[in-house]
Amino acid sequence: MKLPNGLTVSHVNAGETALLYRDIFVERCYMQHAISLRPGDTVLDVGANIGIASLFLHLECQGLTFHAFEPAPIPYAALKENFSLHGIQGHTTPCALSDHSGAATLTYYPNSTSMSGFHADPEAESALMRTFLTRSGLDDEDVDDMVSGRHATQAVECPVRTLSEVIAERRITSIDLLKIDVEKSELEVLRGLADEDWPKVRQVVAEVHDIDGALERFTSLLQKHGFAVALEQDSLLDGTEIYEAFAVRKGA
Repeated sequence: MKLPNGLTVSHVNAGETALLYRDIFVERCYMQHAISLRPGDTVLDVGANIGIASLFLHLECQGLTFHAFEPAPIPYAALKENFSLHGIQGHTTPCALSDHSGAATLTYYPNSTSMSGFHADPEAESALMRTFLTRSGLDDEDVDDMVSGRHATQAVECPVRTLSEVIAERRITSIDLLKIDVEKSELEVLRGLADEDWPKVRQVVAEVHDIDGALERFTSLLQKHGFAVALEQDSLLDGTEIYEAFAVRKGA
């Protein structure tokens, strides 16, 4: 698929890729609230999907090293191909990150891959998509057509690791940006970071689902470990559970 900026990427669903491009390349959703990158920095892309975020950051700042994690096999194949196609330096890994090691069952949406996760709720996620599309200006008929069948599911078994295990195995000494987009598992990703590894992290950008107080727990954990945290909510998602969190280590 050719993106509006002329680059070609491997992808799964054209409409989904177009939305990712809008959010990441046009809206620059990961480069707000003093988030910055320097040549030589290390980026962890957790919930990488097909790698649009990694591609954007690679183009934004040359000389970055990436560690990208995607548990769903079909998006992972596109992720791996996009790293190769665009010369993105680093590793792609077909696993999820959480607060434990082992294996887990991922609810995979073939027609809406970026919404796949371990805490899936097809009915709620269909309603969320309907809200987003309606506020985007589409009429009811088009919304019905776009939502229909988008949340059929498949169960996918995948490996799970903790962030600290990856840090130890790969001897990562610094994480200059930890990007997390894991559909309600974002707090579990942070809880997989041992106390001694927290000082290695300089910045965090995450999509956070505020269910049962999760947003407060997520921000409190970051603040406990020395981060200043800012929150944003897309106007098209106003009143929903979804927020973006931007965290920068104080004094970094």
